[in-house]
Amino acid sequence: MVWNNYRGRNVELPLGLSEAGNECIYINPSKYKDWEKESLRLKNTSSHSSGEIKVIERFTGLRKSLLSLFYENMANVKAIRNNKPDVVVSFDHLMSLFACIYCKLKRIPFVFDVIDDWGEVEKNKLVRFYFKSIVKPIIGKLSYAITSTSHRQTEEFRRYNKRVFFIPNGKPLGFIKKMDAISEAKSNVVNFVSTLRDWYNFDLLFEVFKEFPQLQLNIYGQGELFNDLKKKSEGYSNIHLMGNADSEMLPKLLSESLFGILPLKLNKLNDSTCPVKLFDYWSAKKAVIGRPTFELRKMSEDGGIILAATKEEYVSAINELLSDRNAMNSYGEKGYQRMVSTYNYDVITKQFTQALALEKIKL
Repeated sequence: MVWNNYRGRNVELPLGLSEAGNECIYINPSKYKDWEKESLRLKNTSSHSSGEIKVIERFTGLRKSLLSLFYENMANVKAIRNNKPDVVVSFDHLMSLFACIYCKLKRIPFVFDVIDDWGEVEKNKLVRFYFKSIVKPIIGKLSYAITSTSHRQTEEFRRYNKRVFFIPNGKPLGFIKKMDAISEAKSNVVNFVSTLRDWYNFDLLFEVFKEFPQLQLNIYGQGELFNDLKKKSEGYSNIHLMGNADSEMLPKLLSESLFGILPLKLNKLNDSTCPVKLFDYWSAKKAVIGRPTFELRKMSEDGGIILAATKEEYVSAINELLSDRNAMNSYGEKGYQRMVSTYNYDVITKQFTQALALEKIKL
């Protein structure tokens, strides 16, 4: 079981199922030639407390290529055949096709858990075509069930399958509770911690904080935009590119932030993505200002988020929070209560098993 920086759904859900008393086998992605240089995600293997999870590591001398796509699909079928599971849950959009077909033929329930809109995430045109035109419709139709972290993708997959369930993203309950013991926010610091990729509108973020010289914006993370953002930040006295932050630093950085900010671009990808960054801020009882993507509009209905689409709306929202700390605290408390009641993996694991009626198939 692996992750880069902090654990995601593909780790938390198996842990939750294991802790509920199920015997889980976790099959790691294959480690291709030179994986140490190319795959950050595979560098760290988890140390989990549950003895119920058997982790299968796989190595190959192949390099990543179109051939390896076929190879790993076949390797996944072989792993299913050898381990004879009662249920198969897959998070992998490219390595699930053969496994899904095999499970359908062998009458093994296959559950496809959709985390991102992979048709929009993928940059390679051939890979996008393969997923959107071949993998998505076949897996959509043949899966025992589809679970999705976003409302929009839940709607999309209902074109193929009647058994589709919205089950949101979240954070571990232990992480949420841990935030209670951490010190109060600093009065003038806003911390943004994420992979620096083009789904965020950093131009907007810079223009907004230009209007608040009394606030210090710290941007933590690495990614394809780091060098450009670093150079751009040199023209702003109150914006700093801090580089990568270890996962152990995340609670402290969140607690120090005066409020949370989600400068998402308004596009199809973000419309169909459940933003985990929102849950980081909510766990720390932070009010969050975010752009009104389809998903954030849905999630804002019960409070905890201030929606802002333009620079002027962002500036107005920040001024509102700075002028009324009680309102700021109220937004943060609403978000925190939603984490405790809904967006944590104790609840999410129960939703997963109940929605799919998996107890009827020995899970």
